[in-house]
Amino acid sequence: HVASAVVGERVFRIEADRRVVVGDGAVVVALGFVRDAAVVAEAVTKENAKRVADLTKKRTVEAKKQQDVLEKSLAGVKDTVVMLKRAANEEGHLYAGVTQHDLAESLGKAIGAAIESAHIDLEKPLKEIGEFEVTAKVGDKTATFKVVIEAE
Repeated sequence: HVASAVVGERVFRIEADRRVVVGDGAVVVALGFVRDAAVVAEAVTKENAKRVADLTKKRTVEAKKQQDVLEKSLAGVKDTVVMLKRAANEEGHLYAGVTQHDLAESLGKAIGAAIESAHIDLEKPLKEIGEFEVTAKVGDKTATFKVVIEAE
């Protein structure tokens, strides 16, 4: 069933197919034909409000856990060197720039944690061979790591 509630002495269950089961299941009516619609609406509203509150609490706890894991992973970023090999011309210009996504994927592999591209602070793609300092941000914490791009 989708929702259930007790209002006064009445017990209501709303089924997935929009049937309302009243009491111990003896009376089944379609949602549109309930005589005391206000009672059913009140019951369903209370049940949904409780579910929304429970889900919101679970999401907040999960978000906090993820934030903590990312912040711990950020501590390992400081001394990390990300080595990349890319195709480049004789002048050292890359044919395809190194993006936030590329750096997040490589950094994640280097430190053994999932890093999203949104956590990499890069204004524009890196387009040359060389060494670069790049910042990773999680919440209000930052860490800088080195990126070395070499020609293939």
